[in-house]
Amino acid sequence: MSYVCRMAAICICDRLRAWSEFYPDRSAPAERNAVACAVEDEWLGGFAGLDALERGQVVRLINWKFQSMAHRRALALRGVSPERWEGRDGVGELVRRALADQDDDGALTEVCGIYRFGPAMGSVVLAACRPGRFTIADSRALATLRRLGRMPPGPQGFRRADWLPYLDACRSLASLCGLSLREVDRALWVAADDPGIPDSEDWSLDGLNQACRSDAVALPPV
Repeated sequence: MSYVCRMAAICICDRLRAWSEFYPDRSAPAERNAVACAVEDEWLGGFAGLDALERGQVVRLINWKFQSMAHRRALALRGVSPERWEGRDGVGELVRRALADQDDDGALTEVCGIYRFGPAMGSVVLAACRPGRFTIADSRALATLRRLGRMPPGPQGFRRADWLPYLDACRSLASLCGLSLREVDRALWVAADDPGIPDSEDWSLDGLNQACRSDAVALPPV
């Protein structure tokens, strides 16, 4: 690996770790955010490894994902009503089939068969139950990956076609930096507010040195 490539790897990993300290509240001290992340990790850990979910568990995931978006929460909850839960093609069965699917695209397709579930909510189910394999499809994280040159330009919203390249980009960063997919997801979410991300084409040594300075993470005030 060339010196510039090594610098690029060190830079992005350092920045991911710096960004993650601002999750979930960029106005809070790092210690408070670390506690909040630990609590969130413990809660999400209750879903890890499950091969099926009860309706109440999916409802809790919906409430967590859309806690600040009442309209989207209400729509997603309509998709898991008691009437839609049971049966051969009911929500419970779609979740079970999604978690059993070994194909990354097929798994999201199955869970997005739930009424009112798109990539955002469908991926929450996958990431909660298979945290070592999946991450959450998030438009803010997607925008960050594009600014970093890790994904090609595209519209703001998360499209189904974005899923596989997005997943590959997140897995690549997790492997490169020794982070979990959830840690990468958090960092990319925070970084969407960072105006200091350099042009993805500027991989010169001077550009990398500028980007890797300790004050490079410059989130705007709340």
